[in-house]
Amino acid sequence: MTGFIGGGNMAEALIKGIAARGNRDIIVSEPNETRRNHLEKSHGVKTTASNREAVEKSGIIVLAVKPQIMDEVLSGIKDLVDGTKTFVSIAAGIRISYLRERLGTERIVRVMPNTPALVGEGMSVLSMCECMHDADFSKIKDIFMSVGKVRVMPEKYMDAVTALSGSGPAFYALFIEAVAEGAAKAGLPEDVSLELALQTALGTVRMLEEGIGTLKLRQMVTSPGGTTEAGLKVLEERGFKGVLYDTIEAAVRRAGELGKS
Repeated sequence: MTGFIGGGNMAEALIKGIAARGNRDIIVSEPNETRRNHLEKSHGVKTTASNREAVEKSGIIVLAVKPQIMDEVLSGIKDLVDGTKTFVSIAAGIRISYLRERLGTERIVRVMPNTPALVGEGMSVLSMCECMHDADFSKIKDIFMSVGKVRVMPEKYMDAVTALSGSGPAFYALFIEAVAEGAAKAGLPEDVSLELALQTALGTVRMLEEGIGTLKLRQMVTSPGGTTEAGLKVLEERGFKGVLYDTIEAAVRRAGELGKS
């Protein structure tokens, strides 16, 4: 059985993905009764208000709680840990060493998923200790493959991963919001502006996925003396790339601070 401690949005996305593949052998520990009822009715899974019950009944336990309460959660289940249970943390900034020290086990996987998992287009990066057997790790990898793409990387990259794919949806959303609002100020109806912005973003991503490089795509769109060149000139003058570099750097730095605290 797969157990979840925490039944929030990201946990629900994973539960939905697993259940869609025909596996409802899941138990979710969630303190909110309304939330428990929702998960039971929507996905056909078992729920409980007890973290200990979820751990006792599960071989894989997904720690889907906020970093601020992780220590409290781990203290309440530590005595239930044995060599058969694997713990998977999706809490931002929480390092494997922290989990190992508090749980007293090497069977730990750290994952940075992101919110597009809610629509099956997630990007999850997994790190693990070398002690993990391939068969066990495959089961965990399948959980995250059910909601999008998966990469396995050393933990040293996790702060940058958190800044890019973890925080990235908010950065992309702000960009789309800004260009849509700019077009609306130029006279387009707001709903049309948003539709054009979204479809343009989707189409651009598809072209990049097909192997057209970012530079090549810019060259395809940009004509000498044309509208694209005029717009790109403003972005260059305002230091657009530099702002984004600083944005990612700030998020990486904060991820590191969360891990240390």
